[in-house]
Amino acid sequence: MKLTDKQEKILAILKEDFNGSAFAEDVLEKTEGLTIQSVRATLSSLATKGLASKTKEARGDKVLTKYTVINAE
Repeated sequence: MKLTDKQEKILAILKEDFNGSAFAEDVLEKTEGLTIQSVRATLSSLATKGLASKTKEARGDKVLTKYTVINAE
């Protein structure tokens, strides 16, 4: 499966910095030059490819989508 550089980078951040599971807002803090919309879109594209799952979880007073790597190699 072919991944873009951004997909590979964000997947690596999820695996290495967050033990495979994080909110887009957390991933954004580990990137440079990306917007929250860009990070969310990339995480959603990973879910579409079957590389991450999405669940809704409460964080503070909001319910946000949490992404989890499906096959943490």
